[in-house]
Amino acid sequence: MRRLVVVVAWSSLLAVACACKSRGAGGAGGGTGTGTGTGAPSDCDGARANVEALYRADATAAHANEPDAAKAAQLIDEQTADNVAMVMTDCAADPARVAGCARAARSVAELESSCLIPLDDTGSEGERLRTP
Repeated sequence: MRRLVVVVAWSSLLAVACACKSRGAGGAGGGTGTGTGTGAPSDCDGARANVEALYRADATAAHANEPDAAKAAQLIDEQTADNVAMVMTDCAADPARVAGCARAARSVAELESSCLIPLDDTGSEGERLRTP
């Protein structure tokens, strides 16, 4: 079970990293965040429900053709939990940037491209996800 969680987490990071490389090398961003967060970690709690709904819908669509309903439900729950944890980690690190934007996001793509802390090309973002 733990191995599946690690594989899903790394797969998610890889997908986001590959998407981010096509954005070019730095410069002024074109983010669409709302900037409505106060910067307090408690702001993240207000974003959690929207983040979970977005990732649950995304995971449900991804596993719609799974013939085993129980397996699909388990995969959806695990994928949703992993992705929500990723966003909440970013939110805890920078609530002023992430919370308001995540609360207003209308798609996973918008959330990941506009709200989250950008991944770097060296892969050091994986260090913060490792458990002791």
